[in-house]
Amino acid sequence: MAKPLDSTREEAARRWTRFMLLGDFESAWRESELIESTGYQDPHKFWTGDPWAGKRVMLRCLHGLGDTIQFIRYAPLLKQTCHTLTVQCHPELVSLLRQVPAVDQAVTWGEGEDGWDLQLEVTELPRAFRTTVSTIPSAVPYIFVSEQQRRWAANLLGDRRHFRAGLVWQASTFNPKRSIPPAHLLPLLSTARCDFCILQKGARTVLPAHDLQQHANDVAGTAALMTQLDLMITVDTMTAHLAGSLGIPVWILLPREADWRWMMDRPDSPWYPSATLFRQQTEDDWEPVIHQVAEKLRALTA
Repeated sequence: MAKPLDSTREEAARRWTRFMLLGDFESAWRESELIESTGYQDPHKFWTGDPWAGKRVMLRCLHGLGDTIQFIRYAPLLKQTCHTLTVQCHPELVSLLRQVPAVDQAVTWGEGEDGWDLQLEVTELPRAFRTTVSTIPSAVPYIFVSEQQRRWAANLLGDRRHFRAGLVWQASTFNPKRSIPPAHLLPLLSTARCDFCILQKGARTVLPAHDLQQHANDVAGTAALMTQLDLMITVDTMTAHLAGSLGIPVWILLPREADWRWMMDRPDSPWYPSATLFRQQTEDDWEPVIHQVAEKLRALTA
């Protein structure tokens, strides 16, 4: 007796996640094709498999900010053969993505709807290019900050006295297990010879650190502030992808069951050459992770 289609899709989705965690992307793409063969219609998917060579392409970014930043790395590959590339994204990202050389136009919702021949969603690009771990476009930076923005950030922070490290401890509500209670960071902040800068959006806690995020109006502003740091320390959220895309050294603190994009057991990431991963060994226990980060930071700044 044939399995119900819903059951087939669920099993394929679980296998997809497992293959991505293992770095077996080729097998994951086959699971994607199996899911599609069941007639499943994903409202966030647009690409029908048609070639984009010579076409006016609309690249829609309907997922999270981090997803857009991670996968906009494929824009130069698209632009090699397409005629024009328009990116439609969250308003907070428009000014940032206008600084991606391969992007002809960056707009937000309701804009740029005229004049495209083919559309894709940004998270479809790894599969569209049949990406493997060895073929991930990993050259950084692939997002840039203008000289004017760099000067603004440099003037805001002033003269550098010590090693500078940025801090982000709160992820979105999508997965609360990615977040760290700010009080857990106090042992880290006692590290000598380091100036800590808060880049946490909407921070409502008092930590002995310089709050920078209040000065950034959008993600491009945050990127400019990051260029003045020696290191970004963050949980799995948009700032991890932003630092990685800028080529800034970034330490990413991950929960026990990390997202598929960080794979399994690796201390590094093929997506971001400048990233180092620190993983929970026990669910909800951040103390050993913070201790490990503090020890490494202490050695780095000694």
